[in-house]
Amino acid sequence: MDSKYNTSEHGEIRSMLLGSYVGLDGVTRSKTVPSTREDTFVGSGMGASPTWAVFCPDSQIAFTERLSVVGDWRLHLDGDMKRPLDDLVMWAPTNLTDQEGHPSPYCPRTFLSKLESQAAEQGFKALFGCEFEFYLLDEESGKSSDSSSVRNMKWDAYGTDSFLERERFFARVQDMCAEAGIPLEQLHCEYDKCQLEASTAPASPVRAADHAVLTKLIIRRAAREFGLAVSFSPKPFVDLSGNGGHIHFSMTRTFDESPIFSAGTGPYGLTKDGECAIAGIHKHLIELVAIYAGSPVSQLRLSPDSWSGASACWGLENREAAIRFCAATRGNPLGANVELKCGDLSANPYYAIGCILGSALDGIEKSLPLAKETTVNPVLLTDSERKERDVRRLPSTYDEVTTAFAQSVFARELLGDEVVDAELSIRELMSRTYGEANPEELALRMRFVW
Repeated sequence: MDSKYNTSEHGEIRSMLLGSYVGLDGVTRSKTVPSTREDTFVGSGMGASPTWAVFCPDSQIAFTERLSVVGDWRLHLDGDMKRPLDDLVMWAPTNLTDQEGHPSPYCPRTFLSKLESQAAEQGFKALFGCEFEFYLLDEESGKSSDSSSVRNMKWDAYGTDSFLERERFFARVQDMCAEAGIPLEQLHCEYDKCQLEASTAPASPVRAADHAVLTKLIIRRAAREFGLAVSFSPKPFVDLSGNGGHIHFSMTRTFDESPIFSAGTGPYGLTKDGECAIAGIHKHLIELVAIYAGSPVSQLRLSPDSWSGASACWGLENREAAIRFCAATRGNPLGANVELKCGDLSANPYYAIGCILGSALDGIEKSLPLAKETTVNPVLLTDSERKERDVRRLPSTYDEVTTAFAQSVFARELLGDEVVDAELSIRELMSRTYGEANPEELALRMRFVW
């Protein structure tokens, strides 16, 4: 193991090795061993009940005929991805297998790895970067049943003073990410009270999802050092904006490294493949909201006129569109890319990135036509203009999201029957549990889940 990841800043050997697994509920769970047992964690793996695939965000278990108290799986550490979390703990992602080491259909990391290979076989290389919006809260604000303590805090949207008052926290996050090999693009205060944002640089699909898991752990760990708490919840307070988890996506052709979202003859330089990729994401967006923004509180955030991307459409720098296109301009040094705005941080990053990539590849394979661009706030369009642009409102309730996902043929083709059925089992249990809960109770219950 590389010595720079093996020892703390004081020279001691880190004593524990934590392997993470992200479930369909978006919660990161783990097994931890002494660092001396690394070879066993990599080779034989650590045990995990099949119910790990159907844990719910409130830790209930959505048992199915396939997933019950019987059986055992193995979590195999990816030793090549070991990264420091703090002076005592090394982190690495795991791959889920059966007892004989065969990949499990419920392993999100294996799912994304296969899609990455599929893209390469079709002649494409994809990169993804993630944005992390979160509320940084003191003890009083974190426990409060309403947002009054947050709303009363001094704050300027994107304010310099707001940033400088938290500069040591930002510096700690930056240093921890740098030590873990995660390049950051931005750190800033957001629009809402006590809301901050960090963004990671583009990386290959699996690496980007790994970075997403570790970045959230680092942000939480840094906050605890300052006696603070972090909420990544899509809606921690009903009357505040809530947190998005935007994902940026770009793609090049492997034979000549040419981008598909620029240097073409289509709108804003889009190539034919680029148009088809956006069309694929657009076509499958509503049926995959359960993956992108599927928590019990996600639909509380996804509303028009909130910059949450609540309409399935695309547009150049349109922050009300679920698919925001960023052209290859001087102000975009990393080149043209597509941003999925409707997603949030309750999503499993492996499945979310995989669904974007899978939708794009489907659009390219089927030569799907790109809808007419939405150049204004979608709520201003007439019915005929909405039809012309294929503008559709994202599902506004939890059960509507479930129905769209349950009826999706594409979801089963992409994710597999096992994953779709497990997701539906979780959603049905959550609906029975919280179907009558008022939004304030639900927001408080889910505030620190993710």
